[in-house]
Amino acid sequence: MVHHLNLKNALTIVLAVTGLWLTTSAQTRSERFSQGSRSGYSNNRLSGTWRLNASRSDDPSAAAERATRNLDVNDRQRARENLLRRLGAPSALAIDRRGRTVTMASSRGPQVTFEADGIETSETLRNGHQRRTRSTISGERLTVRTSGDRGSDYQVVFEPLEGGRRLRVTRSLYTERLNQEVVARSVYDRVSDVAQLDLDRDPPDASPARGDFIVPDGAMLTARLTQQLSTKQSREGDRFTLNVIEPGQYRGAVIEGVVASSDRSGRVSGRAALTLDFERIRMRDGRTYGFAGTIENAALPNGENVRVDREGNVKEDDSQTSRTVSRSAIGGAIGALIGAIAGGGKGAAIGAAVGVGAGAGSVFIEGRDDLDLPSGTEISIRASAPR
Repeated sequence: MVHHLNLKNALTIVLAVTGLWLTTSAQTRSERFSQGSRSGYSNNRLSGTWRLNASRSDDPSAAAERATRNLDVNDRQRARENLLRRLGAPSALAIDRRGRTVTMASSRGPQVTFEADGIETSETLRNGHQRRTRSTISGERLTVRTSGDRGSDYQVVFEPLEGGRRLRVTRSLYTERLNQEVVARSVYDRVSDVAQLDLDRDPPDASPARGDFIVPDGAMLTARLTQQLSTKQSREGDRFTLNVIEPGQYRGAVIEGVVASSDRSGRVSGRAALTLDFERIRMRDGRTYGFAGTIENAALPNGENVRVDREGNVKEDDSQTSRTVSRSAIGGAIGALIGAIAGGGKGAAIGAAVGVGAGAGSVFIEGRDDLDLPSGTEISIRASAPR
């Protein structure tokens, strides 16, 4: 009996030293994750596909309410709406990390690939601002930070939790109206060990019908502003509408949008500029659809044309599931994926899906104190839609 116990103890010692413990088929995934260094994610816990766990994440509505409660009643609603557009987290993320090369996609937009090497890059935005972006990896912590465009500045940190079972995404968003950063934390559960980069899109609005596009890609619409927009008075987050006058099949429809940025002359290379983000189009019969597009021309009621910036930093390929961006444009691409860019969230999701980011339409006047687009200004818009 004693000899038998000694053999059993000896076998236990051998198994402990060699690490050859038997794992039964009943061992659960959570147990394997909890084993730390023996987990397959000990060296790459960022990679995988992640699904939002709303019960463990911050409530966007509560965060927006807290951030805007000290504003006066006239500003509170607009600031709250703008924050909500940026605080809503994508329902799914996919991350594939290989060294310092990271490929990322979300249910907000197609995949992008970037180097998290700590080197700062710079891009010129349509409103003339210089956006600076730095991406770094420290251990398993990935940080992306942009600055230079106060209405679009953000920092996002991706951190694996619980041995790789979960992922925490912390977004620090700057809003010019509040002159402060607003922090929102989202927690994701791992649903796949592999980064599934062709994620389904989140619906751009609570109403499923609004996720459809009725205006085909490339169609040209002319619409009139129904209210004045001015760099003197209009601010980030202000909403606007345009009445479509042609072509005939869309006459009487209403395009809804939001001011993504407003710059008075002297702040941006001596140019007064407005950046407009289109969201949806409401047809004469009341049906509402997603809408995105770029401004081709703007004519004031007196016949004067306003200069329109058509330069872009994002090139969409034909696949609709991947996006090629220049190294300098990574800040905007990642911001679109996580909903953090100015005019982001639902409106940006539409644009990002078809290669048109929020703020795709910019109008400029040089050599004046302010840009004034009176009610009745005719704006020509080339529609963008999934092909």
